[in-house]
Amino acid sequence: PRMGFKVLQVSNITPQATREQLHQLFSYLGRIRTIKVYPTENNVIPSTPQKFAYIEFEDEKSVELGQHLTNMVLIDRAVICIPSMDDVIPTEDACLAAGGPSILGQRSLPSHVTNKVHDVGDGSQVVLTVDPNLEQLGLPSYPPLPANTDPAKIEEIRRTIYVGNIPKGTEGQAIVDFFNNNIGEVMYVRMAEGPAGLPCAYCYVEFSSQSTVPVALQNSGMVALGGNLLRMQHSRVAIIKPQQKTDAQALEEIEIAIQSGGRVERMGRRHSEKERTRSPIRRRSRSPRRSRSPRRSPVRRSRSPRRSPSRRRERSREKERDRKRSRSRDRKRSKSRDRKRSRSRDRRERDRSRDRRDRDRDRKRSRSKDKKSEKKRSG
Repeated sequence: PRMGFKVLQVSNITPQATREQLHQLFSYLGRIRTIKVYPTENNVIPSTPQKFAYIEFEDEKSVELGQHLTNMVLIDRAVICIPSMDDVIPTEDACLAAGGPSILGQRSLPSHVTNKVHDVGDGSQVVLTVDPNLEQLGLPSYPPLPANTDPAKIEEIRRTIYVGNIPKGTEGQAIVDFFNNNIGEVMYVRMAEGPAGLPCAYCYVEFSSQSTVPVALQNSGMVALGGNLLRMQHSRVAIIKPQQKTDAQALEEIEIAIQSGGRVERMGRRHSEKERTRSPIRRRSRSPRRSRSPRRSPVRRSRSPRRSPSRRRERSREKERDRKRSRSRDRKRSKSRDRKRSRSRDRRERDRSRDRRDRDRDRKRSRSKDKKSEKKRSG
């Protein structure tokens, strides 16, 4: 990419994204001087298909890094990040007069690389991409693509190559590191193992710039990875990008990223402040304590299985006291129950004795009456 840019142009932004969210996300690339998001609230209409932003950084490297965020899914669509050609933030009226977000920020092939529609002869058409550099170097031309292929997809395919004869089990990060160090800057890698019977694997590599493709083709069969000479050729397909997320999922991820970034930054500041204020004498005095901590930790971890004899005796005494208390409670309860029972028995006995006395008294009275009546009769 061209050097010297400090303004990054971001397009295809979902209308739901806010200026604060964009500022938080792109601030991880470097310090931001100015950020403008169009259309502003005054010009937003329900039919607005997307937002677009201009971000001016203090460092040129931030713009270089920002281009790698192209195709990053933000809420429900993949953003496109490229340097602003004029390296200035235009006014909103100038942007809308130039066509608005529909033409801003779209990646395009270099000016010397052109696409044209070619009639095959059987009534069908294909798209041919002509790169004079490939012809001059004696490299294979780009393969034809269907005529209905989206122009943005064509641009992606023309930056992508097929890589074969990769050693089995090679990880994607190893591919990225190899091409970044030996061929050119990588944007995406898609690994594929292929059938189990194949002795090697293959992958697709999408570069950041189309100019890297001729370099890769020139090195086909010339560079080795893990002892295998890599075979590189044009790709006929683009790498499948991550699937779009729902609005809720994307917003939640943005909030988590912002919060975690703030926590990491605060922790870093606290750590740096501690390092600055900590003297060598304090560091030496703290080292013995640190050395003792590993010996203390096993004791803390193994409290329950390894109790001292005194602790065990104390625990047994407590248990014995609990047993005695429970027994005494049981005895008290049983005595109270016995008292209640004896009282109820006594009451019943007294009632019975009264009944007996009453019955005896009644009998005596009836007998005395009978005797008196007999005497009167006899007299």
